[in-house]
Amino acid sequence: MGDLLRACQPLQAFAGNSNTESVVRHDLQHAIVAQYLRIVPLDWSGEGRIGLRIEIYGCPYWADVINFDGQGVISYRFKMKKMKILKDVIALKFKTSESEGVILHGEGQQGDYITLELKKAKLVLQINLGRFTSSNQYGSILGHTSVTSGSLLDDHHWHSVVIERYRRNVNFTLDRHTQHFRTNGEFDHLDLDYELSFGGMPYSGKPSTGNRKNFKGCMEGINYNGDNITDLARRKKLDTSSFRNLSFSCVESHTSPVFFNATSFLELPGRSDHEVASVSFQFRTWNPSGLLLFSPLADGTLEVGLSEGKADLQNGCNKL
Repeated sequence: MGDLLRACQPLQAFAGNSNTESVVRHDLQHAIVAQYLRIVPLDWSGEGRIGLRIEIYGCPYWADVINFDGQGVISYRFKMKKMKILKDVIALKFKTSESEGVILHGEGQQGDYITLELKKAKLVLQINLGRFTSSNQYGSILGHTSVTSGSLLDDHHWHSVVIERYRRNVNFTLDRHTQHFRTNGEFDHLDLDYELSFGGMPYSGKPSTGNRKNFKGCMEGINYNGDNITDLARRKKLDTSSFRNLSFSCVESHTSPVFFNATSFLELPGRSDHEVASVSFQFRTWNPSGLLLFSPLADGTLEVGLSEGKADLQNGCNKL
């Protein structure tokens, strides 16, 4: 057997054996979680004989997964009422089909906050450590820092996130792509009160959340400053009372996306005995124009389409 190339690390090759009897063993430095493994032979032995025999040894893998239904929020309560945090390390993986949703949030009465959320299928990290001014509100605005990473993250695939903060220096990593930045303001501590919430905004009774949606999807391996959030929730050490049905498995999406080319279409039977019809769908396209929906009506037609990147609705000859 010749050299083998591991597909997940194309720059690393493993030397194989040169005869039919000897055994060559390679131990990986880091664990790999994968569903498939691809082996690419780079070179055959000098004898010119082709043969391959390989054994893969693994270890048990415990997936710390929580399914968020868009309603439930996990509350991680601090040991003290107020926390002045100089250093943060937050790591998690998420998978969702939704383009909007708060993944984690924490705030303090002095105006400090940290929020990680999806906006238009992009990941947005917002941090405010505050700034010393005569007006707390003005200082809060000056201390606001927002960084965006990724796109099309509502693809129902796993994405990994790591946030590392020391004072005002932050490393924001999404799927191994790291952004280094320094927060605005003058303070080094993140002053948070009571709790850090995962999956949405904590209910406070005040309309201050800006109508943000809770996260709907799955999270895995949630870790905050060394604490395994999923394990704590499983052992009922955290507040999960907002969940209707807390599940430690990832519920697969029941939606089935359909791809349309320039000539394809999907035709559904109509219902002539109904006077009212309701249609809802989501779409994604790079084309600025195109017909999305067409239906004949008793007194005309109904058309929904794109025109120069804008959606329009036409009922018969009338454009709405």
